[in-house]
Amino acid sequence: MNRPGIEAPPTTDTTTTVTRLRTADDSGLVATPFPEPRLSWSLSTERPDVVQHAHEVQVSTDLSFSNPESSGEVESDLVTDHPWPAEPLRSREVRHWRVRARTNLGWTAWSEPARVEAALLEEGDWRGRPVHLPSDRGRTLPGPVPLLRREFDLPAEPVSARLYVTSLGVHHTAVNGRPVSDDLLEPGWTSYPDRLLYATYDVTALLHPGRNALSAAVGDGWYRGHLTWYKTRNVYGDTTALLAQLEVTLTDGTTVTIATDGQWRGAYGGLLATDLYDGCRRDLRKEPHGWRLPGFDDHGWEQAALLPLPAKPAQRAHPPVRVVQRIQPGQRTLSDGTIAVDAGENITGWLRLRASGPPGGTVTVRHAEVLDGEGRLLTSILRDARATDQYTLAGGTAELEPEFTFHGFRYAEIDASPGVTIQAVEVVVVSSDLRRIGEFHCSDDRVNTLYANIVRSQRGNFLAVPTDCPQRDERLGWTGDIMAFAPTACATFDSGSFLDSWLTDLAIEQRPDGAVPLVIPDVPLGEVLESELPFAGTAAGWGDAATVVPTALYDAYGGRSLLGRHYPAMRAWVEFTAGRMDEDGTWTGNAQLGDWLDPAAPPEDPTRATTDPAFVATAFVAHSARLLSDAARELGHTDDADRYTALHRRTADAAWRKWGDHACTTQTGCALALQFCIAPPAERAAVGDALAALVRARAGRIATGFLGTPFVLPALTATGHTTEAYQLLLNTECPGWLYQVERGATTMWERWDAIRPDGTIDVENWGVLLSFNHYAYGAVAAWLYQSVAGLRPTSPGYRTIEIAPRPGGTLTSAEASITTPYGTASVSWSLSDSTLVVNAVLPPGTTGRFLPPENWHSTQATSLLASGSHHLVLRTS
Repeated sequence: MNRPGIEAPPTTDTTTTVTRLRTADDSGLVATPFPEPRLSWSLSTERPDVVQHAHEVQVSTDLSFSNPESSGEVESDLVTDHPWPAEPLRSREVRHWRVRARTNLGWTAWSEPARVEAALLEEGDWRGRPVHLPSDRGRTLPGPVPLLRREFDLPAEPVSARLYVTSLGVHHTAVNGRPVSDDLLEPGWTSYPDRLLYATYDVTALLHPGRNALSAAVGDGWYRGHLTWYKTRNVYGDTTALLAQLEVTLTDGTTVTIATDGQWRGAYGGLLATDLYDGCRRDLRKEPHGWRLPGFDDHGWEQAALLPLPAKPAQRAHPPVRVVQRIQPGQRTLSDGTIAVDAGENITGWLRLRASGPPGGTVTVRHAEVLDGEGRLLTSILRDARATDQYTLAGGTAELEPEFTFHGFRYAEIDASPGVTIQAVEVVVVSSDLRRIGEFHCSDDRVNTLYANIVRSQRGNFLAVPTDCPQRDERLGWTGDIMAFAPTACATFDSGSFLDSWLTDLAIEQRPDGAVPLVIPDVPLGEVLESELPFAGTAAGWGDAATVVPTALYDAYGGRSLLGRHYPAMRAWVEFTAGRMDEDGTWTGNAQLGDWLDPAAPPEDPTRATTDPAFVATAFVAHSARLLSDAARELGHTDDADRYTALHRRTADAAWRKWGDHACTTQTGCALALQFCIAPPAERAAVGDALAALVRARAGRIATGFLGTPFVLPALTATGHTTEAYQLLLNTECPGWLYQVERGATTMWERWDAIRPDGTIDVENWGVLLSFNHYAYGAVAAWLYQSVAGLRPTSPGYRTIEIAPRPGGTLTSAEASITTPYGTASVSWSLSDSTLVVNAVLPPGTTGRFLPPENWHSTQATSLLASGSHHLVLRTS
């Protein structure tokens, strides 16, 4: 390539700078897995009405940019997802890149340079092989955690050191006794046979001349631990193993490489068992003191054995699991001496304790989301997850916390044996450490609590994969849940790389015929469930995650390359569904999960919703065909775009002919008919009226399950029924969002009526499906952002923005902000008498338009908005 830079005039826009240089790698690691990183940036300025017209990217091997490779001048108003304008990176190679932009005032100065370093990009780069303990192989029950170590000498001072590390299982790795990072449960959960992720750490500061030690404990995790309600073990393998490669450059220019090989040794220590569902058992008396430090005598330890290199190890490109919050909980001592702990909110994590006592003294910690009628932990709804951490003291004072597990809980009970004192208790909250980008607040504190509960549920369930719940013997990546929640997820946290990774596994797990499994990563869900759902155990609304989630990512972040990467899976799913259609163009041929957990469905059968599952399935075929046609058009696949536009129309027409009358009898039926363009244009107003009438007839009580809930409020708003939309939102009777809030919810519930109006919990009927941290119904937050506050993208990545607040109900003010790829966009409004005041901020590089609420008017010319701040005053007609 080596294109020369532009022979351009000097900087002429001194008011604007190019900032936030970034790639699609959001891991925070020192290296990237991408040989040709996709590049993005933002503009910063105090000047209004700034739009990028063109840009230039330069790439250099040195910071002087003396002989750079250049993109040349590229005409584009986008600041996201630009191609790498240089030769692809080679493994371990370091380059620097910088950007300048041309605005309406001319060229900006060059940005500060950003550094990019390549990870190990080829299988041949790996000298190490996974090592494991032969005595640990073939275990069918939880057992002690293997400890692995290797000592080595460095003849000179290290100037640079990279540790490339992963495991079959989950690992905690240290250099000279110091953790290599604060990442947890590495390498997360992926479709291990086809994709094992590793991390690259800069460990230079942990090394020194002379003797050093590299060590790791490797727990079962998802690889070998219990999975699903059958508590199946060894799903991916019957042994854990560590794969590590430490590459050190010394002051004399020589390199030293230490890799996992036959020189490693291992044994067992104080971690007697760790399991994601059951918890951790630790005996501090059995911990080999100093085993992570150089000089430890490991001659009696077992020699490690080698395993083959996994297929195509790839570096993680999304944020890791970390501690994201610490809470000082409430405590009280019960009559039997048990310490009862209340975190004050439902969280995912564990308790960290300080305890003192004699050798052999024990501490047991049990966890639950809710209390029973006696004020004790209600653990039956955890099913077979023990959710218990147990410790045996070595004598004296010790800090106690579990490893290689997590719990979903608000309440805990601590039982200590005689002579043991609990000196301190702390709640540790963990999650995949995604950046918070969205905020919402309004004048109704109940709605603010609802929003906080939604945020908390996303945080608690975005842990390595987007799970359904974090507490019982499940914690799976259910496709239907994230299908419903994806637009909210992408506005509240920066979920781009996290869900991109999950979609990569979806494509891996997708069946040859295009069917998408119910959970990703795919694990056996049992013969009964899979026999009830033919065609490879898939279902409409669940498999549609293949189209809905990439669309949500594209809308939120504007990455056309991401859309293109997942387009084959989108297309394969739509072709699968199209191939299952009846002669009349509808899908009635197999059982469906339907509008799962419709509040009218009987407890024993959540699939028996009031809306015909076949209509729901056919509607989703039409919906995914429309999303696919839009994606095809964006990607330039004109023939596909025409084909799937036609498929959408044929399917929508068939659905309306067969179920049009039925659809108008349920909230979900109306919502899908409107939002999926099933109802013909001439019928939309009537369907909207029917939906509004259904809401009024139920006095604002919700009547939708997992698949209908995301669409019911947008359908009401789109057809001019804002009053009924707020009636649904603000209803406090069961079932409803604020009903949960008024019953003390701190996260979203799986069932609308998980706690009944009399305060009891029907464990007998609902215990199998009774999670108090389930984000699906939190999909309402997308409507809070887009309609209550009025902040919505109208082109991918918020390049253009619609400011369209829709006040209603008893709300007198609302505000929202989202950190978009261009910068922070925000809107706030306040209502007083006959005046509505709207303030909006559009980040540099964007434009927008203002759509006033019905019957509100402004004397200002407000339809088109430039970047910058806007103050609008409206009055009623």
